[in-house]
Amino acid sequence: MTETRNPVRLRGITWGHRRAIDPLVEASRAFAARHGGGGADWSVRDLRAFEHQPLAEAIRECDLLVFDHPFIGEIAESGLFLPLDDVLARVEGGASEASYAGPSLRSYRWRGQVWGAPVDAATMNAVLRADLVQQLDCPLPVTWEDVVALGRAARRRGLWLGLANGDHHGFLAAGTLMHNLGAGWTTTPEGGLRFDLARFREALEALEEVNAYAHPDCGHFNSIALHDAMSSRDDLAYCPLTYGYATYGEADFGRRRLAFAAAPGLKAPHCAGTLVGGAAVGITAHCADVEAAKAYAAFLLDPEVQRGIFARHHGQPATASSWTDPVIDKAFNGYFSAVGETLARAAIRPRFKGYGLFEKRAGAHVAAFLRKEAGMTPTLEALARLVEETGAERLVSA
Repeated sequence: MTETRNPVRLRGITWGHRRAIDPLVEASRAFAARHGGGGADWSVRDLRAFEHQPLAEAIRECDLLVFDHPFIGEIAESGLFLPLDDVLARVEGGASEASYAGPSLRSYRWRGQVWGAPVDAATMNAVLRADLVQQLDCPLPVTWEDVVALGRAARRRGLWLGLANGDHHGFLAAGTLMHNLGAGWTTTPEGGLRFDLARFREALEALEEVNAYAHPDCGHFNSIALHDAMSSRDDLAYCPLTYGYATYGEADFGRRRLAFAAAPGLKAPHCAGTLVGGAAVGITAHCADVEAAKAYAAFLLDPEVQRGIFARHHGQPATASSWTDPVIDKAFNGYFSAVGETLARAAIRPRFKGYGLFEKRAGAHVAAFLRKEAGMTPTLEALARLVEETGAERLVSA
């Protein structure tokens, strides 16, 4: 007599936004309906925890965790997660980087293994209120000089630029401008990071110039708070760089529907060098049923699930076919066509173990600078000390 295997209900954690949880909940329903049970029960943590909560703490009570790629080095070295190459092999084209938007899959590949199933793709891009920008008689910015000109025009009309300067978001905006200048955060053969402080100063000065036209509230905004403010207020016209949330382009979200554009930069190609975001599903090493988790993760990667369930339930799919689908693009007010080239040219953040703590601490210094709580020289000195304190084997200034 064959023993019937009862479907296991997994426990998953993502971050607290409808872009993150709604498609996962609906995908669990669809998976359970197709397989006679199983799937996952999803709970949330806030965006700050998603970005910087220690992994050992985050996975304590879950089988599946949605995370961002800078944790990959820690994941690979810690033994806290399982590699997912065999999951990708279950999906047609799942192991091919060309099947995903931009560097989405590559960002979760570390030393020959894949540690996360990419289900969400994002990078820094421009966000705008089309109705307000139309009042300014300025072209949509392509260069950083265009952003400054639009900022001046906005202030003349009693409007402001929007920026996400809180937590580490301002630091990553400056990092994006560094990469656009050609000063990428390259990894050394020893596994550390070359961080060019002179180029960082140049990028921070450019961000400071635009910050002069940003509303004071921006000093504490993360990307979600910025999108919320731009869709509910009538004084924030344009943001040049923030991690984009396509769902704010949907007709049912917020008082005002947001629009999107390619990231402007300091040199051509101006949209190149943004620091990629997005998210992947990881399977924890203590998962209650590894086979059930792998089957569910493969289901999430299915291109039809990405184009269907994820796109219809406010998600931001990671598959390339979703990003080029005109129906999906229209539903999200042109987000995918506007941001596609920017994502294709995006850079991957460092992923060695310990980078996340560096990013968090550096972000606090830059946030204080952009709130005018610290000057340029003390900020750069703090960054230089942080580079040294984080560990000579990890970080060196170029």
